[in-house]
Amino acid sequence: MSKEINPTDPATIPKFVDDLPKPVTAKPKYYKGQQRKDYYELKMMQAEHCFHKDFPKSIIWGYNGLYPGPTIEATKDKSIYVRYTNQLPLKHFLPVDFTLHAANDSKEVRTVTHLHGANVDWESDGHPEAWYTRNYAQTGPKFSKEIHEYTNHQPGTTLWYHDHAMALTRLNVYAGLAGFYLLRDTLEERSNLPCGDYEYPILIQDKSFNEDGSLFYPDEPPFPVTVHPSITPGFVGNTIVVNGKLWPYLNVEPRKYRFRFLNGSNRRGYIISLSNEQPMIQIGTDGGFLTAPQEIQSVELLPAERTDVIIDFSKYEGQEITLVNSDEDFIDEHTRVIMQFKVCLPLKCEDTSEIPERLAVSMDIHPHDAHIERHLPLTATTDDFGRPMLLLNNRMYHDPATEKPALDSIEIWNFINATQFIHPIHLHLIQFKILERRPFDMELYQNEGRLEFTGPAEEPHDYEQGWKDTVKSEAGKVTKIIMHWKDHVGHYMWHCHFLEHEDHDMMRPILVMKDVHPVQQPHAEIHNAIEHSPAQNHDTITITRNNQQTTPLLYSTQNITRSSEGKVESSHVSLQTSDLEDKMENIQQTTPFMNNTQNNIRSTEEQVESSHVSNLKNEVEYNLSTTPLLNNTQNITRSTEEQAESSYVSNLEDKVELNLSTTPLLNNTSNITRSTEEKVEPSHASDLEDDTKHKIVHEVTDFESIPQPIFLSTEFQPRQRISNRRRRRWF
Repeated sequence: MSKEINPTDPATIPKFVDDLPKPVTAKPKYYKGQQRKDYYELKMMQAEHCFHKDFPKSIIWGYNGLYPGPTIEATKDKSIYVRYTNQLPLKHFLPVDFTLHAANDSKEVRTVTHLHGANVDWESDGHPEAWYTRNYAQTGPKFSKEIHEYTNHQPGTTLWYHDHAMALTRLNVYAGLAGFYLLRDTLEERSNLPCGDYEYPILIQDKSFNEDGSLFYPDEPPFPVTVHPSITPGFVGNTIVVNGKLWPYLNVEPRKYRFRFLNGSNRRGYIISLSNEQPMIQIGTDGGFLTAPQEIQSVELLPAERTDVIIDFSKYEGQEITLVNSDEDFIDEHTRVIMQFKVCLPLKCEDTSEIPERLAVSMDIHPHDAHIERHLPLTATTDDFGRPMLLLNNRMYHDPATEKPALDSIEIWNFINATQFIHPIHLHLIQFKILERRPFDMELYQNEGRLEFTGPAEEPHDYEQGWKDTVKSEAGKVTKIIMHWKDHVGHYMWHCHFLEHEDHDMMRPILVMKDVHPVQQPHAEIHNAIEHSPAQNHDTITITRNNQQTTPLLYSTQNITRSSEGKVESSHVSLQTSDLEDKMENIQQTTPFMNNTQNNIRSTEEQVESSHVSNLKNEVEYNLSTTPLLNNTQNITRSTEEQAESSYVSNLEDKVELNLSTTPLLNNTSNITRSTEEKVEPSHASDLEDDTKHKIVHEVTDFESIPQPIFLSTEFQPRQRISNRRRRRWF
């Protein structure tokens, strides 16, 4: 190493002197099964790596001892198997904070690999608690299999695999445990994009070094703490490493190239552009191809975000073009540049690659189809040692799961960022679309718990138009996304992808559930309410917080009217059958209130005796955490001639027990009214239809405590549909 070069000082490190390496492609070890599915084995090993030609070799941890790890190339809908084995030392070469969750009472070196962005069964997803030590000597509570199965049932895209061990992700990824996973499909084949020698995956990370060329990572934050070693709120390096080399260069021909950019840094964000202000042609995002290529001047990538672009060098022969970073956070003259392209190679052959006019067919999710809309705050607090700690939904990782989407349901999530800085939020399993961002009054929200918007909704940036699995949640804004939970059930995660935040409890479980109805429900332990103000055109949401400062979903009872006594006193409750069917239809269009209605409509001469009413308690089973209110309502619907004594009606009220902390009673109660000493006679049935639009008389203990869904705009109201089967039966 030259004496004048000091690895700790970026100003002394020459730039653009190392050729950009292309990660090696992983080769399957053998074929598995009759369908000859590829089987790979990747060993996590300690090795030596040269980051710069003037540096001594540094210790890194890499898959097969390589940094970046070998690139896995897979094909859509063709399963592969990967076994990641831990052959790492028993001691970490970076500082481990033993006060973090799972680090305190577990082995120092633990690993588990997560395929970021994959549609995969949860047991192969790389759950942070599915970690294992060397040779599987110890395993985490969620560990279940050694071999990961990737079915690849998703569009072709740029994925990446990296370590995801609980409380160690920041160290293991920084040490080098990361690699590309390129999923290809027939659309890519037909599109005639640049490929082979003209396609490069680009992993961008920032690092710092000690004087001997070894990797530096801080063992304490920049403020005094009582813990040592201690996690820091965020680490940024003073050099830029691309595919394992410091500020490399790439010799290119005057033709089109395809680059798959990935931000693999712990904390640093990048705004990538070309020094000659040449536009790039974006063709894909995290989740795959766009519907059509688009010209962009720059693209912002927070940690874990990817973009797929084409750069045409055909007009710049003999020039040197620098890939620059214009992000203003933690920027200096050295981190402002990333790498350099030198258009100095002769054209080997005619460039026949194309930029197609159309790519993927649009498969948008429509907000009015959403079953649930969740409001999820991002907040700051301190831990037991006085260190800053960021939280999702005001909960730590080990708190019970509150996000429990139903299989095949569509949900809208609103990230209310009440912190002072941005967060890249990543959801496992699914790809989502960004709907909008909207600024709100942070001071009012933090002090009084009221969410008041201060500006109009902002459209996603031009480079965010496609499918995403990681989104920038901007400070002081509500970021709204929409997703479809499908294909898999089980234990997944959502978390901030600033790796220091993720390791320090800014991570929450997701439990995708099967055979449950996707009904709007509040989170557990709700003691507060959120109200919309119609007069302000949905610009203000009032949040009354509990002691834990939790923010639930929205409630709405503005369409529920109650009488002064709140009782229905009637010696004869008689409804026409056709009216009742209409009422039931109104309920079933929004919430699957009744699982079995085959015998609900009873004949006009059938009577409900007191013995049947008393037995109703045995027939009504409430399991509100998984199913709607009633599983069996065969004896509830009464015919035109049917009568029930008021004494039995009051008894029925006592038998109905609500568990409002888990699932609301009804998803749509806009048509429920109650009156004082109201008597519904058979002769008044027709008047009831005209005056109340099919109101239902039903006795419930406390109407004001029924939580209701609320949607931020009318476009999210569930659409009213009547199936053909019901039309034939009822009309």
